[in-house]
Amino acid sequence: MKKNLIVPAAAVVLGLVLFGIVFMIGEQLPAGGVGLCAGFGGALIGLGGSKLFLSVTMRALSPEDRREVERSERDERSIAIRTHAAYDSWYWTLWLLWVPFVIALVFGELVWMVITPIVLVLHCAFYMFHLYRWTKKL
Repeated sequence: MKKNLIVPAAAVVLGLVLFGIVFMIGEQLPAGGVGLCAGFGGALIGLGGSKLFLSVTMRALSPEDRREVERSERDERSIAIRTHAAYDSWYWTLWLLWVPFVIALVFGELVWMVITPIVLVLHCAFYMFHLYRWTKKL
């Protein structure tokens, strides 16, 4: 395994361990502890797993396609579009994302656990909309 994939693989393993802790001794943890372990475990699995997935996907591409992807990542227009879309969507959804997430982790109430992924999906949808909008403008 390459050196740059060790940390993401370790993050995935640590996330699975945290989920294992929740399933094995979840009843013995305080109410907030279950939410925190599950939340951090899911975040670690998501972050590490996405890096591993992207690395495998990039390796599967042909050299020409890989060069095209790298070129588009560094293109000034693409960078400007992503930056403007992130500003437009992120600033007004920051609190909308974090408040229910933290409440769900601390209190462990089901209502907040349901609201949090819905808000996250809405945030991603707004970001995609703003990407489209700024693509048309620039």
